[in-house]
Amino acid sequence: MGKFIKLSEPEMRAVREPVRHDSAIEHVAGSARYVDDMPEPQGLLHLGVHGADIACGKIRKIDLDAVRAAPGVVAVLTAEDIPGKNDLAPVTEGDPVFSDGEIIFRGQ
Repeated sequence: MGKFIKLSEPEMRAVREPVRHDSAIEHVAGSARYVDDMPEPQGLLHLGVHGADIACGKIRKIDLDAVRAAPGVVAVLTAEDIPGKNDLAPVTEGDPVFSDGEIIFRGQ
């Protein structure tokens, strides 16, 4: 049998103790800075995602010509554009990044 080394656990000071958020005073005073309060950097690229309008169905075709032709559109991505596996499930498979033929929930 190998030796077991007991590692010391970090001190748990915050458990069951009130801890002030680092910007609590700013939040209460109304002076906290939020992301929406910050100016956008020059050349910032925005992302727009469109989800399914239905809860269940099959994708027969997608016509994205009008989207690609819209002013300011840099790229339009679909499941076909993913070079690897179209799945972002952290543990098991079955959570596609983009629907690739079947819609299994509204907003997918």
